[in-house]
Amino acid sequence: MVKKKTRNRIIVGLFLVVGTLFISMSVSVTGPFRVFELKWLDQLFQLRGALNTQDSPIVLVAISEETDSEFPDKYPYPTYYYAKLIENLNKAGAKTIGMDIIFNKNDIANPESDSLFSAAIKKAGNVVLSGNINNETRISYSDASSAKSNTISLVEPIDLFQKENPNPWGFVSVVTDQDAFIRRYLPKRKHLSEEYYAFALEVLRNYKDIPSTERLIETDNYFQIGDVKMLKSRSGLMLINFYGPPKTYSQYDMWQVVDDNEITTLSEVAFEEEVNGFDDPEFGLLYTDVFRDKIVLVGNIQVEAHDYYAAPFASSGNLPGYEIHANAIQTVLDQSFIYDIDFNVELAVLLLLALFMVFVTQNVRAVFGVIIVIVVFASFIVLTIYLFTFKSIHFELTAPLLIIFLGYSSTSVYDFLVEQKEKRRIKNMFSSYVSPELVNRMIESGEEPQLGGDEFEISAFFSDIQSFSTFSEKLTPKELVDLINEYLSAMTDILTDEGGTLDKYIGDAIVAFYGAPIPFENHAYRACKTAARMQKKQAELRDKWASEPNWPEVVHYMMTRIGVNTGMMVTGNMGSSRRFNYTMMGDNVNLAARCESGAKSFGVFIMVTEETKLAADKYGSEMLFRYLDMIVVKGRSIPVKMYEIVGFKEDLSPEVFTCVELYEAAMQAYSEQNWEKAIDLATQSSKLEPWRPGMLPNVKDNPSLIMLKRFKEMSKREYIENWDGVFVMTSK
Repeated sequence: MVKKKTRNRIIVGLFLVVGTLFISMSVSVTGPFRVFELKWLDQLFQLRGALNTQDSPIVLVAISEETDSEFPDKYPYPTYYYAKLIENLNKAGAKTIGMDIIFNKNDIANPESDSLFSAAIKKAGNVVLSGNINNETRISYSDASSAKSNTISLVEPIDLFQKENPNPWGFVSVVTDQDAFIRRYLPKRKHLSEEYYAFALEVLRNYKDIPSTERLIETDNYFQIGDVKMLKSRSGLMLINFYGPPKTYSQYDMWQVVDDNEITTLSEVAFEEEVNGFDDPEFGLLYTDVFRDKIVLVGNIQVEAHDYYAAPFASSGNLPGYEIHANAIQTVLDQSFIYDIDFNVELAVLLLLALFMVFVTQNVRAVFGVIIVIVVFASFIVLTIYLFTFKSIHFELTAPLLIIFLGYSSTSVYDFLVEQKEKRRIKNMFSSYVSPELVNRMIESGEEPQLGGDEFEISAFFSDIQSFSTFSEKLTPKELVDLINEYLSAMTDILTDEGGTLDKYIGDAIVAFYGAPIPFENHAYRACKTAARMQKKQAELRDKWASEPNWPEVVHYMMTRIGVNTGMMVTGNMGSSRRFNYTMMGDNVNLAARCESGAKSFGVFIMVTEETKLAADKYGSEMLFRYLDMIVVKGRSIPVKMYEIVGFKEDLSPEVFTCVELYEAAMQAYSEQNWEKAIDLATQSSKLEPWRPGMLPNVKDNPSLIMLKRFKEMSKREYIENWDGVFVMTSK
């Protein structure tokens, strides 16, 4: 009996250990627990205190209210002032000058100033300009790949400043955690197909004399360019080691650097005395060596600039943007990284803690149990402070504290709760989700499905059988079911094989998406490949059905139209709290549906947007795309370039390639309003189209014939000024 009780206690204890560990680690990364952990990290910085920056190579130059009060011109200043700033800083021996100011507009009021600024940049050769990709980037603490913004836009210096500058510009976009604090640094971002590096990285590249042609290498643990290394945290970004509160680094006002014998400040006018802050022989900055061999960061700290952020040591949001970059640069220069504790070590410690709390507190009285909880609680707090302060190791506190609490409080009831919870979880998952991939992910994570969604870049896929009502008329219900089941099985196999997630069947229509719930970068390519494979498979099915005597002739000619679009869409659980479906929503989903229905207007069977084509081209070239037209689909106002996937290149004849070339040349002539040339080229391409009227009973048109009609109609019109060639669709 005793042995049985002991055995049961051990079994229950092991269940409690595993459950406590699982719940604690899962809950610790969610909602208020994550915010608590982030705030505790800020507190660790406070407890450690500021670090010594006396020997720092970083000097700050501020565009402050005082600077604005000294200059005759008010902000934004003529770029001549910045030309003078660069000139004087280099006179003072600055090694690298980083401008945390985006010069994306010409100085219209003082055009000559831009030329002076450009010449100063060229002469100096050590200036790093800044740009932006979005104004703000918010990234999940646990997943750096979730970077998103409602508007993706590139803001860069004007061409005049770029072409004279040997150094690439760096983006100054900030990364905020869910509490709007800055703690991490994003080294690179992509805009369209181009990769851009962070402002701090480009400054370090110049400071370390790393060629501008050298690219950033990403490993499991580091980002590296030349001998510059940035340690990756678990989030995939670098944790910034903040050295102290605002003005931790040496700081001077811009007017002090610019004020030489060529610049007259308002103070000099008021006092009728020339006293130059830069080159005065007695106290001028030129003679102090404060800038010699230094990294000089220039930023706007005026309140109107709104370039202030909440960060450790600056919870009120008063840390200027250029100090964020300064702390990131100093972290890399000193290699003073904040290390996340190794996951395996953390897991082992948490496992031991769970074992201790479960088995030690099982056989003690309540008062002693409380004492144990308090002592272990305090010990872990002291441990995290010690590791951070003296070892620069970040050991998260939330999971250990949860394990201590749960291990003690749930000892007597945990086995029952776990059993019931697991039964409910499995039942709910399998009744709510269709995608096997999603089910697997939910099982592995241990998370219950919840209502809500997240915005990601994915590819939406729509397909529909052409003139399906005809099949309903010619087939019995059983025959129709057999036909559709065979068709959908074949198409779904291809979809699944390419990593797509089936959203739903709507009769004969297939709705799917690529890139969620399991993210992968080549989702557009795989969606396009799916479309091409489906058309190829359907041709095989048509041949098969034609060889089977039980099918009426209409089945032999079954054709499917497919539409694909790539963009930001919301994916998640939609519905009610009792019944929901994992699906997609958003304007880009609607555009994909319009691609499928709009394909009929061009006589094609696969139509994709330009975004999809560009994204797919990065990962393969075995498919032939044909530019169709620039159109505005029904329900939208923004024109979109549309393309046809003609098929796999290996399956196409030389005539098809010639057809595509002639067609696209005709479209170019069309855009130039050269109607005669467009008509001639379209006439030629129409004779080479892979699908021509009469090949199958349900093939009535093709792109060449459709556009030929349009060209002839347009030829009757007079020349249109500023014509964009956009075609507005009036039907879905």
